[in-house]
Amino acid sequence: MPEKSFLKPLLPAFSWAAVVMVLCAIPGNDLPELTFLQWLRPDKIVHLFMFGILNYLLIKGFDKQGFFMTLSRSSKTYATVISILYGILTEILQATVFINRQGDVRDALADALGAFCCIWALALMGRWKKASV
Repeated sequence: MPEKSFLKPLLPAFSWAAVVMVLCAIPGNDLPELTFLQWLRPDKIVHLFMFGILNYLLIKGFDKQGFFMTLSRSSKTYATVISILYGILTEILQATVFINRQGDVRDALADALGAFCCIWALALMGRWKKASV
Protein backbone atom coordinates (compact mmCIF):
# COMPACT_ATOMS: atom_id res chain seq x y z
CA MET A 1 0.00 0.00 0.00
CA PRO A 2 1.46 3.38 -0.98
CA GLU A 3 2.32 5.82 1.76
CA LYS A 4 0.68 9.24 1.77
CA SER A 5 4.06 10.82 2.42
CA PHE A 6 6.37 11.82 -0.39
CA LEU A 7 9.62 12.20 1.53
CA LYS A 8 9.58 9.19 3.88
CA PRO A 9 9.76 6.48 1.17
CA LEU A 10 12.45 8.48 -0.64
CA LEU A 11 14.64 9.02 2.43
CA PRO A 12 17.03 6.14 1.49
CA ALA A 13 17.42 7.56 -2.03
CA PHE A 14 18.03 11.10 -0.77
CA SER A 15 20.50 9.81 1.81
CA TRP A 16 22.38 7.84 -0.84
CA ALA A 17 22.36 10.88 -3.16
CA ALA A 18 24.01 12.89 -0.36
CA VAL A 19 26.67 10.17 0.07
CA VAL A 20 27.31 10.21 -3.69
CA MET A 21 27.67 14.00 -3.69
CA VAL A 22 30.10 13.90 -0.76
CA LEU A 23 32.18 11.21 -2.47
CA CYS A 24 32.22 13.22 -5.68
CA ALA A 25 33.29 16.35 -3.77
CA ILE A 26 36.36 14.80 -2.10
CA PRO A 27 39.39 16.66 -3.42
CA GLY A 28 41.19 14.65 -6.09
CA ASN A 29 44.52 14.64 -4.25
CA ASP A 30 42.79 13.04 -1.22
CA LEU A 31 41.69 10.02 -3.24
CA PRO A 32 43.80 6.85 -2.97
CA GLU A 33 46.12 5.98 -5.85
CA LEU A 34 45.28 2.72 -7.56
CA THR A 35 48.11 2.56 -10.07
CA PHE A 36 48.22 -1.24 -10.26
CA LEU A 37 44.55 -1.23 -11.33
CA GLN A 38 44.84 1.77 -13.62
CA TRP A 39 44.13 -0.29 -16.71
CA LEU A 40 40.78 -1.42 -15.22
CA ARG A 41 39.64 2.15 -14.59
CA PRO A 42 37.97 1.21 -11.30
CA ASP A 43 36.47 4.67 -10.99
CA LYS A 44 34.08 3.85 -13.85
CA ILE A 45 32.95 0.71 -12.02
CA VAL A 46 32.40 2.78 -8.86
CA HIS A 47 30.31 5.28 -10.85
CA LEU A 48 28.30 2.42 -12.35
CA PHE A 49 27.46 0.98 -8.93
CA MET A 50 26.81 4.35 -7.23
CA PHE A 51 24.27 5.41 -9.83
CA GLY A 52 22.75 1.95 -10.22
CA ILE A 53 22.06 1.96 -6.48
CA LEU A 54 20.71 5.52 -6.65
CA ASN A 55 18.37 4.54 -9.47
CA TYR A 56 17.14 1.47 -7.57
CA LEU A 57 16.46 3.49 -4.41
CA LEU A 58 14.60 6.15 -6.39
CA ILE A 59 12.47 3.52 -8.15
CA LYS A 60 11.56 1.87 -4.84
CA GLY A 61 10.83 5.24 -3.22
CA PHE A 62 8.66 6.39 -6.14
CA ASP A 63 6.79 3.07 -6.06
CA LYS A 64 6.09 3.36 -2.31
CA GLN A 65 5.08 7.01 -2.16
CA GLY A 66 1.43 7.79 -2.75
CA PHE A 67 1.62 11.53 -3.12
CA PHE A 68 2.34 11.80 -6.86
CA MET A 69 0.66 8.95 -8.73
CA THR A 70 2.53 9.80 -11.95
CA LEU A 71 5.79 8.99 -10.18
CA SER A 72 4.37 5.65 -9.03
CA ARG A 73 3.10 4.69 -12.47
CA SER A 74 6.31 5.65 -14.28
CA SER A 75 8.82 5.17 -11.49
CA LYS A 76 11.52 3.57 -13.66
CA THR A 77 11.41 6.35 -16.25
CA TYR A 78 11.47 9.20 -13.75
CA ALA A 79 14.12 7.56 -11.57
CA THR A 80 16.39 6.86 -14.52
CA VAL A 81 16.10 10.40 -15.87
CA ILE A 82 16.77 11.87 -12.41
CA SER A 83 19.75 9.54 -11.86
CA ILE A 84 21.28 10.51 -15.20
CA LEU A 85 20.72 14.22 -14.59
CA TYR A 86 22.21 13.89 -11.11
CA GLY A 87 25.27 12.22 -12.64
CA ILE A 88 25.65 15.10 -15.09
CA LEU A 89 25.26 17.58 -12.22
CA THR A 90 28.02 15.90 -10.20
CA GLU A 91 30.37 16.11 -13.18
CA ILE A 92 29.55 19.79 -13.75
CA LEU A 93 30.19 20.50 -10.07
CA GLN A 94 33.47 18.60 -10.24
CA ALA A 95 34.52 20.71 -13.23
CA THR A 96 33.46 24.06 -11.77
CA VAL A 97 33.11 24.02 -7.97
CA PHE A 98 34.85 21.13 -6.23
CA ILE A 99 38.55 21.58 -5.46
CA ASN A 100 41.10 19.41 -7.30
CA ARG A 101 38.36 17.59 -9.21
CA GLN A 102 37.75 17.35 -12.92
CA GLY A 103 34.46 16.77 -14.66
CA ASP A 104 34.59 13.89 -17.10
CA VAL A 105 32.09 13.02 -19.81
CA ARG A 106 33.12 9.36 -19.48
CA ASP A 107 32.16 9.44 -15.80
CA ALA A 108 28.74 10.85 -16.73
CA LEU A 109 28.37 8.04 -19.27
CA ALA A 110 29.31 5.50 -16.58
CA ASP A 111 26.69 7.08 -14.32
CA ALA A 112 24.05 6.72 -17.03
CA LEU A 113 25.14 3.16 -17.74
CA GLY A 114 24.74 2.36 -14.04
CA ALA A 115 21.18 3.70 -14.10
CA PHE A 116 20.38 1.60 -17.18
CA CYS A 117 22.04 -1.49 -15.68
CA CYS A 118 19.65 -1.15 -12.74
CA ILE A 119 16.68 -1.22 -15.12
CA TRP A 120 18.16 -4.21 -16.94
CA ALA A 121 18.77 -6.07 -13.65
CA LEU A 122 15.22 -5.38 -12.47
CA ALA A 123 13.86 -6.69 -15.79
CA LEU A 124 15.95 -9.84 -15.48
CA MET A 125 14.78 -10.39 -11.90
CA GLY A 126 11.17 -9.94 -13.01
CA ARG A 127 11.59 -12.56 -15.74
CA TRP A 128 13.31 -14.91 -13.31
CA LYS A 129 10.48 -14.56 -10.79
CA LYS A 130 7.87 -15.26 -13.50
CA ALA A 131 9.78 -18.32 -14.73
CA SER A 132 10.08 -19.78 -11.23
CA VAL A 133 6.36 -19.50 -10.46
